[in-house]
Amino acid sequence: MKKNLLLSLLFIFGLISIVSCAQDNELVYLKVDSVSVSSFDTYPEWAPPPEPKATIDGSLITRWSSNYTDEQWICFDFGIPKVLRKIIIFWENAYAVDYDILVSLDNQNWQTLLSLKEQDGGLDEIEFAPVKTRFVKLLGVKRVKPEWGISIWETLFLGQKADNPEDKPLSEVYPNLADKLTQKEKVAVEPVMEEPQASPGVLTTEEFQKGVVYTSWGKAELGSEASDQTLEYLQGLGVRNIAIMIILVQDTIQEKAISIDPKDTVEDKALAHSINKAHSLGMKVMLKSHVDVKTGEWRGEIIPSEEWFASYKSFLVHYAQLASRYNIELFSVGTELSNTTIPRWQGLWDELIKEIRQVFPGRLVYCANWDEYKDVGFWDKLDFIGIDAYFPLTAKKDPAKEELISAWQKNASGIDVWLKEKKLDRPVIFTEIGYCSADGTNIQPWVAFADIPQATIDQQEQSDSLEAMLIVCSGYPWFKGFYWWNYFPQERWSPLGYTIRGKKAEEIFSAWLKKL
Repeated sequence: MKKNLLLSLLFIFGLISIVSCAQDNELVYLKVDSVSVSSFDTYPEWAPPPEPKATIDGSLITRWSSNYTDEQWICFDFGIPKVLRKIIIFWENAYAVDYDILVSLDNQNWQTLLSLKEQDGGLDEIEFAPVKTRFVKLLGVKRVKPEWGISIWETLFLGQKADNPEDKPLSEVYPNLADKLTQKEKVAVEPVMEEPQASPGVLTTEEFQKGVVYTSWGKAELGSEASDQTLEYLQGLGVRNIAIMIILVQDTIQEKAISIDPKDTVEDKALAHSINKAHSLGMKVMLKSHVDVKTGEWRGEIIPSEEWFASYKSFLVHYAQLASRYNIELFSVGTELSNTTIPRWQGLWDELIKEIRQVFPGRLVYCANWDEYKDVGFWDKLDFIGIDAYFPLTAKKDPAKEELISAWQKNASGIDVWLKEKKLDRPVIFTEIGYCSADGTNIQPWVAFADIPQATIDQQEQSDSLEAMLIVCSGYPWFKGFYWWNYFPQERWSPLGYTIRGKKAEEIFSAWLKKL
């Protein structure tokens, strides 16, 4: 009897020892005290906010990005020495093909822990023998593209619990990242087209569209975690309509053939994912094609021909079929193609719209430029009149809000008179409306001040211009919605740009969405 009791006790103590040992070997997240970097990306519109700690905040929507030269680095300080065993890096598209990992106890004497070559970006999970260090530096040696810097969404440092008793498991610190790591493999599996999700409902001509133009110049970006989180953020603001931009290109304004851009045109798989994500959030979707000219001219200067229309129609029918399959509510047949909407080409537009109607059962719109909409001859073939509403307002910088309201009253009255004269009973939506956060943006709202070195920041003028439009236009029965230009699928640092994320205008925008 005593022998059996002794064996039982030994067995229990053995189990306890095994469990204790397993807990000691558990990897925990090593908390970082501070982060420093060699440089920031300062390119207007494309750079993230200059915050090194974006790489340790648990979010895959914020990032650090360097300038566009070699040997850029990011350095992490634990505050005290810790024993490191594993590093996980979530790279943005601008990843380092070759990079070194260095460690130091004093931030002066550095030892190369690893030199990694011919990497392919995405998710790097790097394991090695335990090393005691306080500082860890990632040094970019070779960039995937010389015109880019290096950019990181998130970096995780892990070590054994026994060596780092004060630190906690990743699942307690950043459970969303822990869940993601359990689902991902280092070698990415080629994604397949997702099955369509149901629409939140048919888009009626009476409902008010509360939208943004969702702009991406990246073939896979709309399928990313950052894009998903941005759509969730927009829904939280009160956005209920998303206009997803699709980039098509042609070499010159005389070119007769349109094509996709291998870098800028969203791939169908990523497009389908973003549509499904928006629908899952209760948001309705517009597909909005933009034809960009590689030589830099505006799309309104494109010189059309029968061959051009044939090429354009082939792409539009493809996207209309995709829109039908994925239950999209609104489809744009074109954007700011001013030279093509003159009477000479009316018959080809009628044929194009008729063919799209055959494959797409939802609503149709054309996105006319602010100085083009009165000349478009096929509004009666569409469900909505779309205007990219970059109307010039005043001739002065930083005008009073009352002056902006007065200017918008003239513009809205002009639309109202035109609708009555033409006896058009179609609702009007502003398929684009936007102002830069720059002094003088109301004078020529179509000018991208982020590209002007002498421009000065003025968030108030941006905010006042937006609110003036809403104060005036919301009083007209034909005004059935607007889409703010623009939001990116990730957080970007744009002190002079159109995006209003984190600016004064976003407060006005969200408040109006709630009461419209």
